[in-house]
Amino acid sequence: MRQPTPAAAHIAAPWRLLLAIIGLINLATGLWALLDPHRWYDDFPGFGHHHWVSGQGGAFNEHLAADAGAGFLAVGVVLLVGAAIGSVVAVRLAALALLAHALPHFLFHLRHGPEHLSRADKAIGTYSLLAEAVIAALVLVAAQPRSRH
Repeated sequence: MRQPTPAAAHIAAPWRLLLAIIGLINLATGLWALLDPHRWYDDFPGFGHHHWVSGQGGAFNEHLAADAGAGFLAVGVVLLVGAAIGSVVAVRLAALALLAHALPHFLFHLRHGPEHLSRADKAIGTYSLLAEAVIAALVLVAAQPRSRH
């Protein structure tokens, strides 16, 4: 029986499931920002924890909301497609997109922690981004192509 090439191998389901869950969250965030930018700006992340974006100061900017929404949407789509395909290449690209999005976002929040948020909201908002970056890095390591001997 012929062995699959490393690029054709599939990544373990738990890693793909993590990427899919993060992908759905990013997809939902992006769609919300694109379809209802004012409400997204005022109420993100929802669930009784609002003013994460609007509380940063400044007036509502629809262009900024659309750009942020498009970025979240793009990352969400790439994560979902990568998780669905499951190949080493697809999963690594998805994880790289997540890392490129989450790490700078985390660093921004680490440097510019909004004073208007509770400690819990600051921690959730900042360290959930760190968790995304760590997951992306772990997936990149887990998705290393295996050498064929």
